[in-house]
Amino acid sequence: MAEPETLPDLLAPGLALVFVGINPGERSAELRHYYAHRGNGFWAALSSSPLVGRRLGPEDDGSLPEAEGIGFTDVVKRVVTDSTQISDEELRAAEPAFRARIAAAAPRAVCLTSGRAFDVLFPGLRPAGSWGRQASTLEGASLWVMPSTSGRAVGSRHHVHRVLAELACFLGRGASEGAASGP
Repeated sequence: MAEPETLPDLLAPGLALVFVGINPGERSAELRHYYAHRGNGFWAALSSSPLVGRRLGPEDDGSLPEAEGIGFTDVVKRVVTDSTQISDEELRAAEPAFRARIAAAAPRAVCLTSGRAFDVLFPGLRPAGSWGRQASTLEGASLWVMPSTSGRAVGSRHHVHRVLAELACFLGRGASEGAASGP
């Protein structure tokens, strides 16, 4: 069986924010939308945040670069359902192309939606268990990290809501702490 086609980057110059996953999952690639697996909490969290202020779903990803200044990409463009199949070496090998995509988009902020990807690409930068804005930049963009929103990581969702609220505040889109406490 042929490997599913990867998701295209949803990037444009001058974005406010780019969300970055480890890699596209099979269901997302099949549906042609980011974070499209029904168990993924990304869209519910984003919808309840001050970043967008409205209910969104995976089918809205393509309109967000223009409508909200929010783009999407992955570090590794290879499609697999379980991101543990992406080795640290593969993440590091994909870094130059990933950095080039971010540099071309020149966003104000980049948020990795995986602590693992962040820790591999920026070793020693993030204190254990810290989520949110980090003490570095990526191609001129403010650098952020939040826990995965996959169905396997539901225990960390409160951190996701907090990071999204802080990002909204950073981008001038709403209050921080408590504004998006979410479920």
